Amino acid sequence: MLLLSIYYTKIQFSYINMEKLSVTTTQNVDIDYQLASVGDRILANLIDGFIKAAYYIILILILGIGGGESNEWILVLIGLPVIFYNLLSDLFLSGQTFGKMVMKIRVVKIDGGELNFGACFIRWVFRIVDIMMTYGVCAVLTVILGGKGQRVGDIAAKTAVLKINPKGSLSSTAYVEIEEGYEPHYPEVSLLSDTDMQTIKEVLLISSKDNSYNNIGAPHPLVLKTKEVVVKKMNIDTQQPSKEFLNTVLKDYNYYHQ
Repeated sequence: MLLLSIYYTKIQFSYINMEKLSVTTTQNVDIDYQLASVGDRILANLIDGFIKAAYYIILILILGIGGGESNEWILVLIGLPVIFYNLLSDLFLSGQTFGKMVMKIRVVKIDGGELNFGACFIRWVFRIVDIMMTYGVCAVLTVILGGKGQRVGDIAAKTAVLKINPKGSLSSTAYVEIEEGYEPHYPEVSLLSDTDMQTIKEVLLISSKDNSYNNIGAPHPLVLKTKEVVVKKMNIDTQQPSKEFLNTVLKDYNYYHQ
């Protein structure tokens, strides 16, 4: 897997100017991503709240449970999925609840690692302070004033919330179109993963939009660094120009996996 060093650029929203957040991993490849706005996160939380409330109310109506003392333990059991909803959703849905899916945002580790149970648990526990005890005021103020788009739970868990591409979009996969009769150049692409290909594709997309390098015709540093990492992982030596090499690797990978 290509490990990334990610810098989140300063994004101007209608109600808040998000600061740049730096995430460094061992490969030192820099990619720009957009942080989720306060509005995105609030709306996702409202959607999740509606889902939890609807589940609880509908189940009570279906089971015909009243408010007697004998039914209290049943109400508690019914409420367990609501209590653990955020923890289990973030853990098993790759950093997303259903509300986050709708808003196209996701929780990630800022060190580039996998989102694990420990991080999800810390974020879930801190919801008591961030959201429940302060009605969300603490979370909103921390995200705005902290300058990194993190509530207290994110700071403690070393996570952040990003905007993502819609699920199933070809731009978020390793797919590229290859011409008929294409002949592959590097069989060593078998040493690379689908995640590696997604990273290469993202790097090429970002570099193509950076006019500061396109205008002077110089190779983009991001592309140069990515080529260096890929060549090392494939254990090859090539004189092919960086951008052309990465495009070739993408095509070769798709050729062998079509």
